[in-house]
Amino acid sequence: MDFSQFMLALRARRKAFVLVFVAVIATAMAVALIVPKKYVGTATLLLDARDEQTMSPTRMSPRERMGYVQTQVDLIQSGRVAARVSRDLKLAQQPGMREAWQEETDGAISIDDWIAQTLLEKLKVDVSASNVLTVQFASSDPRKAAAVANAFAKAYLETALEMRTEPTREAADWFNQQLARLREQVNQAQTKVANYQKAKGIVSTDERADVESARLAEVSTAYLAAKNATYEAKARFRQAQEVLQSGTPDAMAEIMASAPITAVRADLARAEAALQAASADLGPNHPAYRRAEADVKVLRDKLGVEMKKVVASIGNAVQQAQRREDQLKNALAAQSERIQSMKESRVELAVMSRDADNAQRAYDAVLGRFMTNKIESTATKTNAALLTPAVEPLTPAQPKILLISILSVFVGLLFAAAVVYVAETLDRRVRSRFDLESRLAVPSLGQLSRWQPVAGRLLPAPMRAAKALPHPW
Repeated sequence: MDFSQFMLALRARRKAFVLVFVAVIATAMAVALIVPKKYVGTATLLLDARDEQTMSPTRMSPRERMGYVQTQVDLIQSGRVAARVSRDLKLAQQPGMREAWQEETDGAISIDDWIAQTLLEKLKVDVSASNVLTVQFASSDPRKAAAVANAFAKAYLETALEMRTEPTREAADWFNQQLARLREQVNQAQTKVANYQKAKGIVSTDERADVESARLAEVSTAYLAAKNATYEAKARFRQAQEVLQSGTPDAMAEIMASAPITAVRADLARAEAALQAASADLGPNHPAYRRAEADVKVLRDKLGVEMKKVVASIGNAVQQAQRREDQLKNALAAQSERIQSMKESRVELAVMSRDADNAQRAYDAVLGRFMTNKIESTATKTNAALLTPAVEPLTPAQPKILLISILSVFVGLLFAAAVVYVAETLDRRVRSRFDLESRLAVPSLGQLSRWQPVAGRLLPAPMRAAKALPHPW
């Protein structure tokens, strides 16, 4: 069945269509009028992520904020808050409430818990994209709907304040008990440190340790310098001995710098020059030659004696340097022992001081926690506030007459059209040329229009002469 055939069937069965359409609308309106009216009281709460009355961090990450908001929603919908609402509004004292509780639960649970469960079934808490919570309560009485919604908001604020202050108050009492014990431990540790310092003669400052360390550094530096000086003196002494054995004073600058050696060398040079001149003119047995030769020998012996004196003075310098090195070595060892003894005493003192510091830190930490809990236990409000109290609703939330009317029109149209379609499918009629051709499976020769008789005449009068041919000329 195509659309044109369905429209012909709809036209032919218009009475059934109208009847079904009207019946659907009438039924919907009757149900809307019969269903008890339900009013919804709405109160809004504002949650502030910042809490000025606590010492905890005030910033929250988006995930923490979502978790916090959902926690507040669960708290509003908890049995503790609902039971507080029941007690605040004295719902258990309303007429017929105890009879209904006894009949339904047979005393298995308390009446406040039963009323709380009943209230939670009609409570709805919505969370917006912001920090605003919407508390809605549905009831057949508009005044009760607003009163219960406001009671839930009030009970939530009071319960949230109790849940924050009660644990902190208990924690503050416990921390206060621990403070007395830790305070005694701190006093004992500090007394032990003071007694040890007095027994060992250790001052509270590090001045003595600094002086001894500086003294050790000075002695160590002097010892290294003396050791280097001894090494250099020994090296010069060995070189001087080698020069003395070789008889070449020019090989050592320190020997050349000696004034007696310089004078003897000058005299020796002149004597050797005179001997060389005599050897050229005189024979080896000539008295003048022999005298010149004797002068050279005397000067050479004198040069050897002077060189031995210089070497001996260098040897004395080596001995003095060695004695200086030994003295500084002994002083360095004594200073090291003194500092080591001081270090051992200070290590033991440091252990005692560390114990005292640990006891003090533990005391300070507990004191900080005690002060934090003490301050938070005196909070007078939470970080939530009643933004808009619920007012008595003027119109019912359910049923929605306008919405039901609009929906009944659409549903009625669809249902009536469906009834016509089903009826036409079950009882098919010939309503068009297409139906006839499809039923008989033969083509039609023509189609007669609907007959419309004219009063007084079977045929209308011709307006002009009929023509036998379509276009005669």
